[in-house]
Amino acid sequence: MTVSAVAERVEEAPAAKLELTSTAALLFGANALQYVIIGVTGVVLARGLGPGGRGVYGLINETALMLAAFPGVALELAGIYMIGQRRHSLQTVFSNSFSWSLAISVICLLLIPVVVLSGQTFFGMSIAETSIALMGAAMMTVGDGSRQYLLPLNRPLAYTGLTLVPPIVRFTGVLIVVLAVGLTVDRAAAIWLISFAALLLFTMTVMSRHVHFRPSLNWKALKAQVSFGSRTHFGWILQALNHRLDVFMIAAMVGTGGVGHYLVGVNLAELTWWVPLALGTALFPKASAMDSESNFQMSAVACRRTLVVTMLAGLGLLIVAPTAIPLVYGGEFVPSVTVFLILLPSGLFYTVHKVLGSSLSAHGMPQATLFAGLVSLPLTVGLNVLMIPRWGITGAAIASDIAYAVNAAVVLALFVSASKLSLREILLFNGSDFRAARHNLQTKLLDRLRKDDSRTEEDL
Repeated sequence: MTVSAVAERVEEAPAAKLELTSTAALLFGANALQYVIIGVTGVVLARGLGPGGRGVYGLINETALMLAAFPGVALELAGIYMIGQRRHSLQTVFSNSFSWSLAISVICLLLIPVVVLSGQTFFGMSIAETSIALMGAAMMTVGDGSRQYLLPLNRPLAYTGLTLVPPIVRFTGVLIVVLAVGLTVDRAAAIWLISFAALLLFTMTVMSRHVHFRPSLNWKALKAQVSFGSRTHFGWILQALNHRLDVFMIAAMVGTGGVGHYLVGVNLAELTWWVPLALGTALFPKASAMDSESNFQMSAVACRRTLVVTMLAGLGLLIVAPTAIPLVYGGEFVPSVTVFLILLPSGLFYTVHKVLGSSLSAHGMPQATLFAGLVSLPLTVGLNVLMIPRWGITGAAIASDIAYAVNAAVVLALFVSASKLSLREILLFNGSDFRAARHNLQTKLLDRLRKDDSRTEEDL
């Protein structure tokens, strides 16, 4: 069967067939496993490199993420929407996305000699470390961008499997280096770069079964993708700045040691983001292929139920993390505890932002996150300028919490306006949710008992 035939066959089975609960559970499970791997690797890096070295390593990663994402216009998300609406074929929108990603990658690589010739350092990173960030951004752009199309192809297992490639490679590489020659920032950065090369290789291998990796443009489809994607992307840029601008402001005002302390607290608090992240990621391609009323009803149910799960996850972390941080990372990271405690409620704000924002994007309103960012980003910058010089990383955490709350409020207001649903229907866990949860639990228990009975009969 040819690639085009495969693509058409997939499009005959729309993304509406993507099972939301099981896909979200799979994504969450992969994220949980990913965090365990990243967490163990992070502990080794923190103990081996100290706050300063850990801060530089974090800056390399954050710089690459920014460089990879900022120049794009969310053509992948727009492509998923176009596939769900059956406006263009998979190969058409993928080729447009691939061409754009390839161009961004080339620009990132061309910046390396500019950095080398300039002889300048950036935010405490050396020329070599900045160059590694640029190379990582180039590979990340193509690899991660291509991976996004696996969900509308109804291949959540492959999507989640690829998510685990970079952390597994990093953990393995760091372990080998520690045991063989000893850990340094440059060696840790080199392993980080190799992990994204592996992601690119595996992603191209998987996606080549469905599409051709050819840089070609369909102008009609590209125009539609840019129109939709730019509204999403500019909103994403504001959200990314809202989430990570404080890291660079801390680097400038406090130093790389402050970044190291801050990122440990942030990363632990953001564990509560993973449930809404998994759900929102699965919800968008599914909701894109649904009518507006069904989309809004499904999303409201998902939001209020996810808020409960996020709250329970936060309470669990509250019990464990304050003691675990200095015990696991070392006494140098005691300041990270305060950052973690302040940012712990951010998971609730992110739930509203991610779930309802995904629903609005699938409704054809990707500009919802743009409006939220236009309100919250100036608040982030202003509060950080005021608070970091006075209270350091504690001030940055307080500023972030306030900005996240305002951001969520804007998205919630837009969702209420579009869906005509009440705040109670969107935010408050109710009797039907409890009955659904009880039914699901009973069903799973019965299934487990049947399996146990079946095994017993086989043994007899």
